[in-house]
Amino acid sequence: MALAGRSARRGGAGIRWLAIGVVITLLVLLIDASLHSRSVTTAEDLAAGTWIDRVLPVIATSTAEGEQLQQLWANGLHLSGPTISSQLQQLTAGSAAAYQDVIKLRPPDVLAGQSGLLEASLLARSEATSTLQSAFAPMLASSTSGSSATAQQNSIEAIQTAGTDLQVGDQAYEMFARTMPGSVGVRMPDSKWITSSTPYEPQTAQIFLTSLQNAVVSTPVHQLKIYSVTTSPAPVAARGTVKVLPDASTMEVTVVVADVGNQPENNLTVTAAIIPPTAGSSSVRDFVNLVPGQAYTIAGMGPLNPPQGSGFTLQITVTPPAGSTTPPITEALGLSMPAPPPSTTTTTTVPKTATTT
Repeated sequence: MALAGRSARRGGAGIRWLAIGVVITLLVLLIDASLHSRSVTTAEDLAAGTWIDRVLPVIATSTAEGEQLQQLWANGLHLSGPTISSQLQQLTAGSAAAYQDVIKLRPPDVLAGQSGLLEASLLARSEATSTLQSAFAPMLASSTSGSSATAQQNSIEAIQTAGTDLQVGDQAYEMFARTMPGSVGVRMPDSKWITSSTPYEPQTAQIFLTSLQNAVVSTPVHQLKIYSVTTSPAPVAARGTVKVLPDASTMEVTVVVADVGNQPENNLTVTAAIIPPTAGSSSVRDFVNLVPGQAYTIAGMGPLNPPQGSGFTLQITVTPPAGSTTPPITEALGLSMPAPPPSTTTTTTVPKTATTT
């Protein structure tokens, strides 16, 4: 067999070197692409870490402000008017600053959605504190007890609005923390401004505002209020101002009474009576002690025996002990109960049987 010529051998070696060059070039390109991809990922991680490091102190401050607001609801009746005004002003300024601090930061693209949720949460909290400051201002500015019904109603509605905003803020923050990608390697801390919606409900807000306005007055104020009266069974219809109860042999009453003055009220007698009196039990009573700002629920007073088939009045009276300077209070509800259905008697005729002789 003849050997390949020198030129042929040289041609094969050239092809091999060309192939090796192509492979090396591909390896270089792959390595460069990998390094470039890794550098982009590293840059994003660094940007995300920097953004998180800057927002964590803002979140911690906002959480502390929420706790301060909860303490204000719990202890506000024991604070002076200027102290409450100062705390509300600090909360309003602090929550507004927190929102401004976050919107100035530029989040990385990977956290754009989460940044928007955090901004929404802080904005809702800022709006709520500003609304609360406006709601409390008329109550704290008055030097005498009592305020117009319109002014107090406006404040109550403002408090309800603030409560709604705070719930939105808490929900936005919860979603912000829940949707943080695991790649950032950081778990966001809890941050909640509302642990109970009770202070923002109309009845509770009215009790607090009236008590607060009396609390900032230097002279003693003795004032009681009945905030709600409900019956069991509950009304099923209404005829003008008269509420119609379903047919029942007895009824019970639940009463919410509050001390909205600035003095404690002890040995109060709460009476529920049917007028005019009926056969059986037509009145029941209970006793309660209250401190300023406290609302107490007396549930299930009874049983009472309402008249059936005619209208009657349910009268609730709160009477202080003899010699007290606290004025008694009374609330009356017009009620009616239908007459029981007439009893039906069925007569059965037995046919006569034939007799066979």
